[in-house]
Amino acid sequence: MTPPKTICISHGEDADGLICAALLNRLKKASPVLVTYDELEDALKRILPPVEQLYICDLNIREALVEEIRRIKGFSSVTIIDHHPWAEGLMGSLRGMGVNILHSLQDSTSVILYDHFRRELGREAGRLAAYAAWTDQFEEGPIASLLLWEYDRQLVQHEALILGHAVVRNQTHEFWQPLVEKLGELAFPHEIPGVVDASLTHLREMTQLLGTLPKKATSIGRFAYVEEPDDEPIGTVANLLLDALGVDVGLCYKSTDMGHANVSIRSRRGLTIHLGEITRNVAMKHGGFGGGHKRASGASLPCSNLQSFIDELAREFA
Repeated sequence: MTPPKTICISHGEDADGLICAALLNRLKKASPVLVTYDELEDALKRILPPVEQLYICDLNIREALVEEIRRIKGFSSVTIIDHHPWAEGLMGSLRGMGVNILHSLQDSTSVILYDHFRRELGREAGRLAAYAAWTDQFEEGPIASLLLWEYDRQLVQHEALILGHAVVRNQTHEFWQPLVEKLGELAFPHEIPGVVDASLTHLREMTQLLGTLPKKATSIGRFAYVEEPDDEPIGTVANLLLDALGVDVGLCYKSTDMGHANVSIRSRRGLTIHLGEITRNVAMKHGGFGGGHKRASGASLPCSNLQSFIDELAREFA
Protein backbone atom coordinates (compact mmCIF):
# COMPACT_ATOMS: atom_id res chain seq x y z
CA MET A 1 0.00 0.00 0.00
CA THR A 2 1.37 3.40 -1.01
CA PRO A 3 2.04 5.62 2.05
CA PRO A 4 -0.21 8.70 2.12
CA LYS A 5 1.26 12.06 1.14
CA THR A 6 -1.50 14.07 2.81
CA ILE A 7 -2.51 13.43 6.43
CA CYS A 8 -5.05 15.03 8.75
CA ILE A 9 -4.44 14.59 12.49
CA SER A 10 -7.73 15.53 14.10
CA HIS A 11 -9.50 15.30 17.44
CA GLY A 12 -11.44 12.04 17.52
CA GLU A 13 -13.35 12.56 20.75
CA ASP A 14 -15.95 14.98 19.43
CA ALA A 15 -17.96 15.57 16.27
CA ASP A 16 -16.10 18.76 15.37
CA GLY A 17 -12.76 16.99 14.98
CA LEU A 18 -14.30 14.05 13.13
CA ILE A 19 -16.06 16.37 10.70
CA CYS A 20 -12.79 18.23 10.06
CA ALA A 21 -11.21 14.90 9.11
CA ALA A 22 -14.19 14.05 6.89
CA LEU A 23 -14.05 17.41 5.07
CA LEU A 24 -10.30 17.15 4.46
CA ASN A 25 -10.62 13.57 3.29
CA ARG A 26 -13.28 14.70 0.83
CA LEU A 27 -11.32 17.76 -0.30
CA LYS A 28 -7.68 16.66 -0.20
CA LYS A 29 -7.93 12.86 0.09
CA ALA A 30 -6.21 13.38 3.44
CA SER A 31 -5.67 10.16 5.36
CA PRO A 32 -7.31 10.65 8.81
CA VAL A 33 -5.35 10.08 12.01
CA LEU A 34 -7.86 10.46 14.84
CA VAL A 35 -6.44 11.07 18.29
CA THR A 36 -7.14 12.03 21.86
CA TYR A 37 -5.04 14.79 23.43
CA ASP A 38 -2.92 12.13 25.13
CA GLU A 39 -2.17 10.57 21.72
CA LEU A 40 -1.34 13.78 19.84
CA GLU A 41 2.39 13.94 20.54
CA ASP A 42 2.97 10.31 19.51
CA ALA A 43 0.93 10.89 16.34
CA LEU A 44 3.16 13.82 15.40
CA LYS A 45 6.28 11.72 15.99
CA ARG A 46 5.00 9.16 13.47
CA ILE A 47 4.74 11.75 10.67
CA LEU A 48 7.61 10.99 8.29
CA PRO A 49 8.39 11.36 4.57
CA PRO A 50 6.83 10.89 2.04
CA VAL A 51 4.18 13.05 3.76
CA GLU A 52 3.99 16.36 1.91
CA GLN A 53 0.94 17.97 3.55
CA LEU A 54 -0.08 17.76 7.20
CA TYR A 55 -3.28 19.23 8.63
CA ILE A 56 -3.80 19.41 12.41
CA CYS A 57 -7.42 20.10 13.36
CA ASP A 58 -9.40 20.88 16.50
CA LEU A 59 -6.45 20.17 18.80
CA ASN A 60 -5.28 22.76 21.29
CA ILE A 61 -1.61 23.16 20.36
CA ARG A 62 0.75 23.59 23.30
CA GLU A 63 4.35 24.74 23.46
CA ALA A 64 5.68 21.23 24.14
CA LEU A 65 4.69 20.22 20.57
CA VAL A 66 6.56 23.01 18.77
CA GLU A 67 9.77 21.04 18.17
CA GLU A 68 7.90 18.12 16.61
CA ILE A 69 6.07 20.53 14.32
CA ARG A 70 9.39 22.16 13.42
CA ARG A 71 10.79 18.73 12.49
CA ILE A 72 7.80 17.96 10.27
CA LYS A 73 8.04 21.39 8.65
CA GLY A 74 11.44 20.32 7.32
CA PHE A 75 9.81 18.02 4.75
CA SER A 76 6.10 18.89 4.69
CA SER A 77 3.73 21.83 4.69
CA VAL A 78 1.84 22.14 7.98
CA THR A 79 -1.59 23.72 8.37
CA ILE A 80 -3.25 24.07 11.77
CA ILE A 81 -6.99 24.75 11.96
CA ASP A 82 -8.32 25.38 15.44
CA HIS A 83 -10.60 27.41 17.70
CA HIS A 84 -9.03 27.01 21.15
CA PRO A 85 -7.19 29.78 23.02
CA TRP A 86 -3.42 29.43 22.64
CA ALA A 87 -0.61 30.46 24.94
CA GLU A 88 0.66 33.97 24.25
CA GLY A 89 3.30 34.09 21.52
CA LEU A 90 2.78 30.51 20.34
CA MET A 91 0.91 31.42 17.18
CA GLY A 92 3.57 33.94 16.19
CA SER A 93 6.35 31.37 16.71
CA LEU A 94 4.64 28.80 14.51
CA ARG A 95 3.86 31.29 11.78
CA GLY A 96 7.47 32.40 11.94
CA MET A 97 8.59 28.91 10.93
CA GLY A 98 6.13 28.87 8.01
CA VAL A 99 3.15 27.04 9.53
CA ASN A 100 -0.22 28.00 8.02
CA ILE A 101 -2.79 28.76 10.73
CA LEU A 102 -6.55 29.21 10.41
CA HIS A 103 -7.79 30.23 13.84
CA SER A 104 -10.79 31.88 15.48
CA LEU A 105 -12.23 31.69 18.98
CA GLN A 106 -15.73 32.43 17.74
CA ASP A 107 -16.63 29.43 15.56
CA SER A 108 -16.14 25.67 15.59
CA THR A 109 -13.08 24.33 13.80
CA SER A 110 -15.17 22.63 11.09
CA VAL A 111 -16.91 25.91 10.32
CA ILE A 112 -13.54 27.71 10.02
CA LEU A 113 -12.27 24.96 7.71
CA TYR A 114 -15.42 24.90 5.58
CA ASP A 115 -15.52 28.68 5.25
CA HIS A 116 -11.91 28.70 4.01
CA PHE A 117 -12.53 25.95 1.42
CA ARG A 118 -16.20 26.72 0.76
CA ARG A 119 -15.88 27.00 -3.02
CA GLU A 120 -14.01 23.71 -3.40
CA LEU A 121 -16.17 21.77 -0.93
CA GLY A 122 -19.57 22.92 -2.20
CA ARG A 123 -22.81 23.73 -0.46
CA GLU A 124 -23.79 20.23 0.76
CA ALA A 125 -20.52 19.82 2.67
CA GLY A 126 -21.49 22.91 4.64
CA ARG A 127 -24.19 20.82 6.30
CA LEU A 128 -21.41 18.87 8.07
CA ALA A 129 -19.91 22.11 9.40
CA ALA A 130 -23.37 23.12 10.62
CA TYR A 131 -23.58 19.86 12.60
CA ALA A 132 -20.28 20.71 14.27
CA ALA A 133 -21.48 24.20 15.17
CA TRP A 134 -24.41 22.66 17.07
CA THR A 135 -22.50 19.86 18.79
CA ASP A 136 -19.77 22.26 19.95
CA GLN A 137 -22.35 24.88 21.00
CA PHE A 138 -20.93 27.44 18.58
CA GLU A 139 -24.16 27.85 16.61
CA GLU A 140 -24.12 31.59 17.37
CA GLY A 141 -20.65 32.11 15.89
CA PRO A 142 -20.36 34.80 13.21
CA ILE A 143 -19.82 32.31 10.38
CA ALA A 144 -22.03 29.53 11.79
CA SER A 145 -25.02 31.81 12.36
CA LEU A 146 -25.01 32.71 8.66
CA LEU A 147 -24.31 29.14 7.58
CA LEU A 148 -27.29 27.80 9.50
CA TRP A 149 -29.62 30.02 7.48
CA GLU A 150 -28.81 27.90 4.42
CA TYR A 151 -30.35 24.67 5.78
CA ASP A 152 -33.43 23.53 7.66
CA ARG A 153 -32.46 24.50 11.18
CA GLN A 154 -34.37 21.77 13.02
CA LEU A 155 -33.13 19.02 10.71
CA VAL A 156 -29.53 20.15 11.21
CA GLN A 157 -30.03 20.36 14.96
CA HIS A 158 -31.57 16.88 15.25
CA GLU A 159 -28.90 15.26 13.08
CA ALA A 160 -26.18 17.09 15.01
CA LEU A 161 -27.46 15.93 18.39
CA ILE A 162 -27.78 12.32 17.19
CA LEU A 163 -24.19 12.48 15.97
CA GLY A 164 -22.88 14.27 19.06
CA HIS A 165 -24.47 11.80 21.50
CA ALA A 166 -23.19 8.83 19.49
CA VAL A 167 -19.61 10.12 19.41
CA VAL A 168 -19.61 10.73 23.15
CA ARG A 169 -20.96 7.23 23.80
CA ASN A 170 -18.57 5.31 21.51
CA GLN A 171 -15.03 6.63 22.01
CA THR A 172 -13.21 3.99 19.96
CA HIS A 173 -11.04 4.19 16.87
CA GLU A 174 -13.11 1.37 15.39
CA PHE A 175 -16.15 3.65 15.51
CA TRP A 176 -14.38 6.87 14.47
CA GLN A 177 -12.79 5.65 11.23
CA PRO A 178 -15.91 4.43 9.36
CA LEU A 179 -17.83 7.41 10.74
CA VAL A 180 -15.37 9.80 9.10
CA GLU A 181 -15.65 7.87 5.84
CA LYS A 182 -19.47 8.02 5.80
CA LEU A 183 -19.57 11.70 6.81
CA GLY A 184 -17.14 12.43 3.99
CA GLU A 185 -19.67 10.84 1.64
CA LEU A 186 -22.25 13.33 3.05
CA ALA A 187 -24.37 10.64 4.70
CA PHE A 188 -26.88 11.92 7.24
CA PRO A 189 -25.82 10.83 10.74
CA HIS A 190 -29.01 8.84 11.35
CA GLU A 191 -28.22 6.77 8.24
CA ILE A 192 -24.75 5.70 9.42
CA PRO A 193 -24.68 2.20 10.97
CA GLY A 194 -24.41 2.24 14.76
CA VAL A 195 -25.00 5.96 15.22
CA VAL A 196 -28.66 5.93 16.29
CA ASP A 197 -28.15 2.98 18.66
CA ALA A 198 -25.14 4.66 20.30
CA SER A 199 -27.06 7.92 20.62
CA LEU A 200 -30.06 6.28 22.31
CA THR A 201 -27.78 4.37 24.67
CA HIS A 202 -26.14 7.64 25.62
CA LEU A 203 -29.49 9.29 26.35
CA ARG A 204 -30.57 6.40 28.58
CA GLU A 205 -27.29 6.54 30.51
CA MET A 206 -27.56 10.31 30.99
CA THR A 207 -31.06 10.11 32.48
CA GLN A 208 -29.92 7.40 34.90
CA LEU A 209 -26.91 9.47 35.94
CA LEU A 210 -29.07 12.45 36.84
CA GLY A 211 -30.52 10.49 39.72
CA THR A 212 -27.22 9.22 41.13
CA LEU A 213 -24.86 12.19 40.83
CA PRO A 214 -26.12 14.18 43.85
CA LYS A 215 -25.02 11.32 46.15
CA LYS A 216 -21.58 10.96 44.55
CA ALA A 217 -20.48 14.54 43.88
CA THR A 218 -18.87 17.11 46.16
CA SER A 219 -20.18 20.68 46.05
CA ILE A 220 -18.20 23.78 47.01
CA GLY A 221 -20.42 26.80 46.56
CA ARG A 222 -21.32 27.08 42.89
CA PHE A 223 -18.71 24.44 41.91
CA ALA A 224 -19.10 20.64 42.03
CA TYR A 225 -16.79 17.77 41.17
CA VAL A 226 -16.95 14.01 40.98
CA GLU A 227 -14.80 11.05 39.97
CA GLU A 228 -15.87 9.29 36.79
CA PRO A 229 -18.81 7.04 37.71
CA ASP A 230 -18.93 3.61 36.08
CA ASP A 231 -16.73 4.44 33.09
CA GLU A 232 -19.05 7.23 31.87
CA PRO A 233 -17.74 9.96 29.51
CA ILE A 234 -16.27 12.64 31.77
CA GLY A 235 -17.43 15.55 29.60
CA THR A 236 -21.01 14.32 29.80
CA VAL A 237 -20.79 13.89 33.58
CA ALA A 238 -19.32 17.38 34.04
CA ASN A 239 -22.26 18.81 32.08
CA LEU A 240 -24.83 16.79 34.02
CA LEU A 241 -23.49 18.14 37.32
CA LEU A 242 -24.91 21.53 36.33
CA ASP A 243 -28.35 19.98 36.02
CA ALA A 244 -28.22 17.47 38.89
CA LEU A 245 -26.79 19.82 41.53
CA GLY A 246 -27.81 23.23 40.21
CA VAL A 247 -24.22 24.52 40.23
CA ASP A 248 -22.57 26.86 37.72
CA VAL A 249 -19.40 24.83 37.09
CA GLY A 250 -19.01 21.03 37.03
CA LEU A 251 -15.84 18.93 36.91
CA CYS A 252 -15.39 15.21 36.34
CA TYR A 253 -12.07 13.36 36.43
CA LYS A 254 -10.70 9.90 35.82
CA SER A 255 -7.32 8.35 36.54
CA THR A 256 -5.27 6.66 33.82
CA ASP A 257 -2.89 3.71 34.01
CA MET A 258 -0.01 6.14 33.46
CA GLY A 259 -0.52 7.93 36.78
CA HIS A 260 -2.26 10.92 35.23
CA ALA A 261 -5.75 12.27 35.71
CA ASN A 262 -7.86 13.47 32.79
CA VAL A 263 -10.31 16.23 33.67
CA SER A 264 -13.34 17.75 31.94
CA ILE A 265 -14.98 20.98 33.10
CA ARG A 266 -18.24 22.58 31.96
CA SER A 267 -20.06 25.80 32.90
CA ARG A 268 -23.43 27.44 32.39
CA ARG A 269 -24.09 30.05 29.73
CA GLY A 270 -23.79 33.68 30.70
CA LEU A 271 -20.82 33.44 33.11
CA THR A 272 -18.02 35.96 32.61
CA ILE A 273 -15.29 33.39 33.33
CA HIS A 274 -13.40 31.67 30.51
CA LEU A 275 -12.94 28.01 31.46
CA GLY A 276 -10.29 27.34 28.84
CA GLU A 277 -7.97 30.11 29.99
CA ILE A 278 -8.43 29.33 33.69
CA THR A 279 -7.91 25.60 33.13
CA ARG A 280 -4.72 26.13 31.10
CA ASN A 281 -3.18 28.42 33.70
CA VAL A 282 -4.08 26.28 36.72
CA ALA A 283 -3.06 23.00 35.03
CA MET A 284 0.39 24.38 34.19
CA LYS A 285 0.91 25.36 37.84
CA HIS A 286 0.17 21.77 38.87
CA GLY A 287 2.45 19.99 36.40
CA GLY A 288 -0.05 19.40 33.62
CA PHE A 289 -1.55 20.98 30.54
CA GLY A 290 -5.04 22.04 29.61
CA GLY A 291 -7.27 24.52 27.84
CA GLY A 292 -10.47 24.77 25.88
CA HIS A 293 -13.40 27.06 25.28
CA LYS A 294 -15.28 29.58 27.37
CA ARG A 295 -17.79 27.00 28.61
CA ALA A 296 -15.95 23.70 28.09
CA SER A 297 -12.37 22.77 28.92
CA GLY A 298 -10.13 19.86 29.83
CA ALA A 299 -6.79 19.08 31.42
CA SER A 300 -4.31 16.29 32.05
CA LEU A 301 -2.05 16.30 35.12
CA PRO A 302 -0.35 13.96 37.61
CA CYS A 303 -2.80 12.23 39.96
CA SER A 304 -0.69 13.37 42.90
CA ASN A 305 -1.57 16.99 42.06
CA LEU A 306 -5.25 16.44 41.29
CA GLN A 307 -6.72 17.54 44.62
CA SER A 308 -4.65 20.72 44.77
CA PHE A 309 -5.72 21.45 41.17
CA ILE A 310 -9.39 21.00 42.12
CA ASP A 311 -8.99 23.11 45.26
CA GLU A 312 -7.49 25.98 43.28
CA LEU A 313 -10.26 25.79 40.68
CA ALA A 314 -12.85 25.89 43.44
CA ARG A 315 -11.28 29.13 44.69
CA GLU A 316 -11.34 30.56 41.15
CA PHE A 317 -15.07 29.86 40.91
CA ALA A 318 -15.97 30.94 44.47
